[in-house]
Amino acid sequence: MRNGFRVVDGDGHMQEPMDMWENYMPAGFKDRAPKVIGHASKILLSYGPCEVFPEGQEVGSRDRTFFDMKERYGRALDTWFSVPTRLEHMDDEGVDIAVGFPTNCQMLGSPTLVKDPALHVALVEAYNNWTTDYCKDSGGRVKTIGHASAMDVEAGVQEIHRMARAAEVVGIFHPGMDEEAGKGWGDPAVEPLWAALVETDLPVCWHGSASHTIATNVMGNRKGNLMRRDKYGPLGHAIGHPFGAMLAVGGFIMSGVLEKYPTLKAGFYESNAGWLPFWLARLDDHAFGRQGVFHSDHTSSTMSLKPSEYFQRQCFIACDGDEGTLNLVAEYMDGENIVFNTDYPHPDAPFPGAVDKFLEQPLQDDHRRKILWDNSVRLYGDKLLAGTGL
Repeated sequence: MRNGFRVVDGDGHMQEPMDMWENYMPAGFKDRAPKVIGHASKILLSYGPCEVFPEGQEVGSRDRTFFDMKERYGRALDTWFSVPTRLEHMDDEGVDIAVGFPTNCQMLGSPTLVKDPALHVALVEAYNNWTTDYCKDSGGRVKTIGHASAMDVEAGVQEIHRMARAAEVVGIFHPGMDEEAGKGWGDPAVEPLWAALVETDLPVCWHGSASHTIATNVMGNRKGNLMRRDKYGPLGHAIGHPFGAMLAVGGFIMSGVLEKYPTLKAGFYESNAGWLPFWLARLDDHAFGRQGVFHSDHTSSTMSLKPSEYFQRQCFIACDGDEGTLNLVAEYMDGENIVFNTDYPHPDAPFPGAVDKFLEQPLQDDHRRKILWDNSVRLYGDKLLAGTGL
């Protein structure tokens, strides 16, 4: 709690250890696991040649990226962000509950890295088992976002139900869809995944540039990227995260998934929130306004509501506490559908002082309360509070 406000960090990060695959890969797949050969400040992992990374993958960020990690994270960095040190930092910040997304294992949301569905299912199981084990000693205060495979839909459904039984898991990282191969979020073949999420009351969660393959290219994370990281790095990063979320918001709504599953909840993270009013208004116009004259056949068959109405009913977006137009978005949404995040413990996180930076924003107290607590409880449900006594 901080200044009388209870606080949920809706988007922090798990820091996978170098031996995670060695310790958690299912029997029969250990020799096909990613080969971790190094790390950058215990944040980003490097890989040697292996099935997932045939040519290996070196850390792309420069040393400057991590220059003050020891100063800011101290003992937590020394212990590879152990649960006790994470809880100490949460107490210092005033965070009551933290929700952790994968860092290196965001790769499991990519439809291009792993070709064999059985291997993908094994990787997902390994990560989910590690991340739930990590959270178990936190007294319910550290929750996690699990994975599910869309490469093997039946296995993905089984994993969603398995994760629903784990008190530590409050959401599922979006199952990677290969849009370029014609397999998208509205494809009937993957509908069992959305149905399983509804049945288990788990939200589906998109994160930054990983929300869409086009945005990943813009970020410069792949060969043949649209913006070379060495030349346009800041621009690619500035565009990539919101661009990925914008594509995910628009694509998920206009695919008809939220029309068909009116109780399915969706969260969009690490992309700022400032673009939301513009994007919802533009989507509305292209669905039912003057721009919709080009698209009326599509929208009439997939949507009975405006995109903004689907968003208000079922979607949430994460804000940074120090983003410059937060008060405008909060007013536009009346404080609803926005959750707070710190991005802990990444090198660009506004830590320490993330909650204080948020509280310095010119917001109404009612909006502060919704963003810091109420909206996360709506999004994640009762599982968020399980084991905490709150």
